[in-house]
Amino acid sequence: MNPHFIFNSLNSIKSLINKNENTTAAIYLTTFSKLIRTLFQHSDKREVSLYEELETCRLYTELEKMRFGDKVDFVFEVDQDLDLKDIKVPALVIQPFIENSIWHGLVPKETGGRVLISVKSKGTTVECVVDDDGIGRGLSENYKAQFESTHQSKGIGLTQSRLELDKLLNDREDAIEIIDKTGPDGSPAGTTVILSFSIR
Repeated sequence: MNPHFIFNSLNSIKSLINKNENTTAAIYLTTFSKLIRTLFQHSDKREVSLYEELETCRLYTELEKMRFGDKVDFVFEVDQDLDLKDIKVPALVIQPFIENSIWHGLVPKETGGRVLISVKSKGTTVECVVDDDGIGRGLSENYKAQFESTHQSKGIGLTQSRLELDKLLNDREDAIEIIDKTGPDGSPAGTTVILSFSIR
């Protein structure tokens, strides 16, 4: 998880306290502490259940929703027939892609947007999809210099390396696919990331 997110969260709590918005500050602090506790619990684990991974993502998106308000929206769609507690995935494998969607897809967009996190069964694999309606990877490069001064994203590269390692260690066919979406006129319409994990 990006260290800058931790600093932003603490600054947001401090700002709320300074403005005497104590109830909101308490909610923010409670959610933040739950997330940090979860990160510590998972820090020495190579794998966690998909249920635990999604709970971490929910806590993360709750904090970002409190911070950005109506500028961002998050939707979780999970196949109810899946036993999430029985499916193992590398720890913190989905969150970096949600973070990427926010910072490189939605933040540069004046109207903000939505991130959809979906999980569904597909034969012998489970697909975890992070889909946004942001500005797309191409336009994001133009904003990169502007946002890198405040936000440096290393999570994607690290996650891809960890997926490769997971494939070797567990002898399973994990896969990642990144799709650049376009509108009817060919203009960028966001990004879709598909993470596929073998069900053992």
